[in-house]
Amino acid sequence: MSNGKLEVYPVGTYINLTDTVNAKIITVAIHSDTYVTYECAWWNGDSRVKEWFDPSDFESVGESQEPIKIGFHRE
Repeated sequence: MSNGKLEVYPVGTYINLTDTVNAKIITVAIHSDTYVTYECAWWNGDSRVKEWFDPSDFESVGESQEPIKIGFHRE
């Protein structure tokens, strides 16, 4: 983490997990050591599936979505 800022993809970002699995980020979790995971949801037939992923699991991220920077203020 530099300058107290962390880059994350915002909730609502569409990602591709595989060529046939397109999902939407529904939750962002920030863990210790600035490790970020994303809960993603997609439809599989009539069932909605939700799983947690590391950003390295994403095959691609929606064209217009860049990570946003968030910061924390300590007193």
